[in-house]
Amino acid sequence: MKKIITKFYFDRAKYRVGDDFGNEVFVEIDYKNRRFVISEIIVIQNAFEFKQKVVFMAQQLIAKKHNINFSDRIEI
Repeated sequence: MKKIITKFYFDRAKYRVGDDFGNEVFVEIDYKNRRFVISEIIVIQNAFEFKQKVVFMAQQLIAKKHNINFSDRIEI
């Protein structure tokens, strides 16, 4: 069967990230332009370390998903 969808790229996404201490943020990632914004921050403790981890995670997601065609990973 011929695939109908041949292009599938991540453009923008919003993630909710938290830890066991109750810290929580929303990370909005613009994969197309390789940018991210951390918003709606709820910090209980270890704020600096938590933010460092979130920044690292966002950078890794952008590196893995920027300009990647995911159409071969879907069954349509």
